[in-house]
Amino acid sequence: MDAGKLDALENLVLEVDGEGPPTAEQQQQAQAAQDLDAGAREWGMIAYVVGNGLSMIAPELKQVYTEDACMGWGRSMMPVAEKYGWNGPTSVPELGLIIASMSLGVPSVLAIRERVRQMKEMKAAEEAAAKQKAAAPPAGQ
Repeated sequence: MDAGKLDALENLVLEVDGEGPPTAEQQQQAQAAQDLDAGAREWGMIAYVVGNGLSMIAPELKQVYTEDACMGWGRSMMPVAEKYGWNGPTSVPELGLIIASMSLGVPSVLAIRERVRQMKEMKAAEEAAAKQKAAAPPAGQ
């Protein structure tokens, strides 16, 4: 067999090897990468939701708690969670309830606080107008 045919055969073998089913090691690596991404999304969602809540109080924080920044935090959280054997946040339904409650509670508290402030301002303005009217001399004098 000549060298040209051997090179062509080698290229064919390399091509076929590249298209074959993944090895067990490749499957484990792919699964580990998928698990890391899924865990990073779960943990990153906590930071994202907290950031959205804080952004209601301080809007300038919206640019800090971006999806990318929170995903990066989630990726950093994964080794810590694995080290201590912590499950992902989705396995703790109470955490989901707390986050959902915060997403309802924080805007409600802020809206009520603003409404109370407006009512106090209106009452103070009415009282000031009443005092001014009482202190003014009668129109006929």
